[in-house]
Amino acid sequence: MAAPSVGLGLSGNHIVQLLGDEKLVTAWDQLPLAFSVIGIDQLDDRAGEAAHVAFDGSAAAATLMARTTSARVLIAAPPRRDHPYNLARRTASLGHLSAGRTGVVFGLPRHSLGEIDPWVRGRDDAEITRHHCVAAARAVRDLEQSWPLDSVIGDRETGIFVRSDRIQHVDIEGVYPIAGPLTIPEPPFGPSALAWWVGRDGPAPTADVIDAVDVVLGDGTTPSLGVDEIPAHGVDRVVLDAGPDTDVADVLSVARRLLTDTAAHTDRALSLRAVLGTSVPSRRRSRPAFPVPQPHPWL
Repeated sequence: MAAPSVGLGLSGNHIVQLLGDEKLVTAWDQLPLAFSVIGIDQLDDRAGEAAHVAFDGSAAAATLMARTTSARVLIAAPPRRDHPYNLARRTASLGHLSAGRTGVVFGLPRHSLGEIDPWVRGRDDAEITRHHCVAAARAVRDLEQSWPLDSVIGDRETGIFVRSDRIQHVDIEGVYPIAGPLTIPEPPFGPSALAWWVGRDGPAPTADVIDAVDVVLGDGTTPSLGVDEIPAHGVDRVVLDAGPDTDVADVLSVARRLLTDTAAHTDRALSLRAVLGTSVPSRRRSRPAFPVPQPHPWL
């Protein structure tokens, strides 16, 4: 039976340590990990504790991607923090910056329940929160695919830089009404990989969740491990979640030991989508956002 690959769960405290130590960044980048979840504590109860650092995951990821060559990350997107349009714009930018090494992980943290959603009016409970997260995930995917990268042709003979008729409105209704399109072309490796974090004792993903994302993490097939736990047989990957009170150097040490004794090395040259084993989703057809471009008359 094949050995599982290893992902890391990094909290805000871990990211602060990484950002302040170039040697730690290099050590992290050189490990043959499958991926790291940036801000895993934002997807469970820990983010509400005073001792834990809150940060913008996309800003941290942008800095870390610029300082690494192989590390792959999934950025935690807790409900009620970002409007999907803003999240999609930052996610697409990271996809270009990282050459396909970044994605987004959604989830249903218990600490978020009972808070007010700044983007949506209405009742607030677990079911509604899940519905909002699913709607956000679908919006991010549709927005990232609204401007095909191969529409950028740069034709000097006609003066047409972009086949703008191929840029589409997303026309999303429901929780987050969005006309679109996104103002950034699709990343070179396709739309960013999307995941859903279940975590320990979390509810099983429903059908709408599975349909909205590429992969589910933290469930029975991708369990979360503590520092003293050994991966169970028959799982494809594990997520090492050492807890925010463990120094990131110790987290890397445990991961290194797992990769030496138990787990499989992941090719450091692969994109995040290739590592997760997910295909590029079909592009949803919609109305064009612009007319067919015409050659410039003076050319």
